[in-house]
Amino acid sequence: MQQQIISSSCKATSTKYTHNSFSHLLQHTLSFKLISLISLIFLSVLIEAAPVPNTLGSITSLPVLTSCANYAAAAYSKAPLQNWDCGEVCMATKGTRLVKDFSNPQLNTRGYIAMEPEKKLIVVAFRGTEPGSIRNYISDFTTLHDLWKPASPVRALVHRGFLYAWEQIQPQVTDDLLKLIQENPDYSVGFTGHSLGGALTTLSALDLIHKAPELAKNEKLFISTFGQPRMGDDAFAKFVDDNIKAVRSIVRGDPVTRLPPSWPIPFIGFYKHFGEELYINNPDQDPNDFQECNAEDPNCSESVPFGQLKLKYHSGPYYGVNMRDANKGPNVNSIEDSNEGDENFDYSADPYFNYDPNYNYEGAMGVNGGVNATKEVNGTTKEVKGTKGVNGS
Repeated sequence: MQQQIISSSCKATSTKYTHNSFSHLLQHTLSFKLISLISLIFLSVLIEAAPVPNTLGSITSLPVLTSCANYAAAAYSKAPLQNWDCGEVCMATKGTRLVKDFSNPQLNTRGYIAMEPEKKLIVVAFRGTEPGSIRNYISDFTTLHDLWKPASPVRALVHRGFLYAWEQIQPQVTDDLLKLIQENPDYSVGFTGHSLGGALTTLSALDLIHKAPELAKNEKLFISTFGQPRMGDDAFAKFVDDNIKAVRSIVRGDPVTRLPPSWPIPFIGFYKHFGEELYINNPDQDPNDFQECNAEDPNCSESVPFGQLKLKYHSGPYYGVNMRDANKGPNVNSIEDSNEGDENFDYSADPYFNYDPNYNYEGAMGVNGGVNATKEVNGTTKEVKGTKGVNGS
């Protein structure tokens, strides 16, 4: 019985192909090949159009933000960075090689360029305001506007003090950075800094784009700053947003990020933040938890009452990193003078926060002199011996 079923089944399948059935089969075969060909073409187009993946991942991912915070903190290090041996923050970014550091002794500004070969990353970092440095405060509080000429024909206005500080250190930075990028075209470039350093690193990024316009809107370039003050007017903010991806990490209660104020200042104008705000709402309990906000979002850092602003939050923690951590570790002694400001200061009475019609803004902002009274500044640069620098040495 089983043999008959098998035999019947075999006979049922051994039919002869007619002309019509062959044509039908041919049509199916051609259709399948055509669909396959179209699919391959479509797939190749998708592959070609897909952006080159950034080896770092998203710049708002916690590992990248933590690395940037450590790099920003390293700029405060009292120890030399030549061997990348500056305590906790250098240990957290192990594998980084210093390319060069630079400084301006008259304005007390400082920064460095470094490379992380494993992540294919070039880092440009600037130090923020040094506690007790009157020269830094001159840069911070000279809030008159100047034109940011690279934005022409757009009339974009930028903070005069920040611009002046950048112009004095620019010759040590941009050309060497551009050459380094050209030698490593597959590397990402991260600009980072804390406080005043965030403003300087932003101007550094914009100056690079001005000298190499092909780098504008490049997926491999980004700005990640911490506790950064406002830098310019709305036209300047838009110019930054149109040219480079930027994120600003802000800890709840940091007063510096509220300066200069967003409301109009007589004889000066007003200021506006750029980029995306990463708002750390509860730094004491969870410094890794942040909320992504638009610039000047009234529900994020701008929502904190003046009475709750404290300078202790200006240094962090940002994703577990405090900007004073660069001077703590097995090879570096802690310093007492790293505590910034007086947390009991009454910001509600500060004329920089609340407009006072009787306050002499013109005199305080340097209308009659200020930092522009300085004619020339001699900067210093240190190259790293034993490391291939941007000049090929």
